[in-house]
Amino acid sequence: MIVNGKKRDFPSGITVYELVERMGFFINIVMVKVDGKKIAMKDYDKTKLSENSNVEIFSLLGGG
Repeated sequence: MIVNGKKRDFPSGITVYELVERMGFFINIVMVKVDGKKIAMKDYDKTKLSENSNVEIFSLLGGG
């Protein structure tokens, strides 16, 4: 699958939640798009990915 523009080897069927954790992101401060569609945080553990998925993970940080 493609994650943030790079080819990555993750098993087909992995959930968005599992992917975010394996990538080392904090689940509370990310926004995820799969194939261009924003995934609601409540659906991260229900949304399964395939080897053809294109995933974008955005880290949401505040500052001032």
